[in-house]
This record gives sequence, structure tokens and C-alpha cells, in this order.
Amino acid sequence: MSIFEWFFERNNPGPTGSVETYHHKLYWPRIWIIIAGTAALIAFLFFIYCIPLNRLEAFEGLNACLGILFSIAYLVASYYIYVKPDYNNMGFLGFIDNPFKYTDDVNRFMLFFQIILLPGKIISIPIVNMFSLLFTPRRLNN
Repeated sequence: MSIFEWFFERNNPGPTGSVETYHHKLYWPRIWIIIAGTAALIAFLFFIYCIPLNRLEAFEGLNACLGILFSIAYLVASYYIYVKPDYNNMGFLGFIDNPFKYTDDVNRFMLFFQIILLPGKIISIPIVNMFSLLFTPRRLNN
């Protein structure tokens, strides 16, 4: 934080985004949820096979288990964490730092975090919706 930011935005900070946690439900037709979930599951299993479980000499069993654990933790975090930056307070033109505001730094960091979590969302949301569709009991209409 620069000295300008400390003096000029100390008492009246600008708006920042929010971080929310919730469950994302897809309202697609069942066949599309199954197709998207299967494709995402195949992509995730292919990633696990190629990265931690490849047959190179440098990888051992413990490293492979840690890679799988971190991959699953990333998917869980990206599934539940929704970062929403305030796009109106992102500096000059969205990417140039405003030297008089520190809240634009916060919003640009939130945008960066949102971009980091995007691939996990693309993979995890269809997988969870497919499993919730396949393994929840159905009610019979009388």
C-alpha cells in the first residue's frame, strides 16, 4: 500500500467485492448433466493419471497421493468459493493501478483469484450435479 493510498482512502474506502460460499445447482436437462458430468469426470481422471500417477522415475507413491489430495482439495475449494469483485472499482481501465485507492488492489486480487478458480468450477460443478442426480432417491408421485 503506497503512501497516497494510506492518506487518500483511509477514512472513506471504495467498494470491494464479496466472497460467498454456496452450492451451485445446474438446471439443465438430465441427459446434459450426465454428459457434462461424465466428460468432466473423465477429464479429471485423465489429469490425475497424467500428472501424479505417471510412470516417471521422479514420482513416488507418496507424491502421487499428495498430488491427488491437492487436486481434490482444489476442486472442493473451487466448487464452494465464489469470488465476486466489484468491477467498477478496478483501477484505471480495469488493469492500471490507481495510486490513490487500495480497494482497487483488493478487487484486482479478487479477479485474479476468480480466474484461478475457474478451471476447478468447470470440472467440479458438472461432477457434483451428476452424482447428486444419480444418487439421490426419487419421490414417487401418488
